[in-house]
Amino acid sequence: MKSLSDLMRNFMQLGYVTEDLDAAVDFLESTLGTVQCVKHYRSSLGRPTTGPGVADPLAGGPRLDGSHVVVDGSLAAEWVIDVALVNAGPTNIEIIRPVSGSVELYRSRLRPDVPATFHHLGFRVGDFDEVDALVQRSGRTWAQYGASGGMRFGYLDLSAELGHFVEVMELDEGSERMFSNLEAASDAID
Repeated sequence: MKSLSDLMRNFMQLGYVTEDLDAAVDFLESTLGTVQCVKHYRSSLGRPTTGPGVADPLAGGPRLDGSHVVVDGSLAAEWVIDVALVNAGPTNIEIIRPVSGSVELYRSRLRPDVPATFHHLGFRVGDFDEVDALVQRSGRTWAQYGASGGMRFGYLDLSAELGHFVEVMELDEGSERMFSNLEAASDAID
């Protein structure tokens, strides 16, 4: 990887935020005509911390195993969202409702009384560590990064320049299978 544009080579996802997950899902299914969305309520990546804070693992802090999220350089003790996923062919559509904890990255983009608001573009990457090195060489930092199961992800804030975040995701076999199943369900529409 040589430049930030290399992060955007393998598009996979449109990400939105909402105040009302069920209303957003209803809009996708009834107005846009998607297949049934898969909903997850109270998804949590928070991790109890001890002491006044935990160092950023990518900046020399302790290596974290398992699911976690680091927001603005600190391990989040609480990070809870509701999320809905559906595909339109190979394009995944993600709707996130911030619930509690360190979820300002999503909450700050909400617009009242609309089904959903554009938030990020998501891209597959082969090696999150390689992407992290590129981000550091470019003089930038992650707004948020972490791991969910075997998937590693990070949000780069390009909202000042492009108007949105860029999310990169290194997928394990289970995550790849989940996204493949969502695509297959979308493709099964007559």
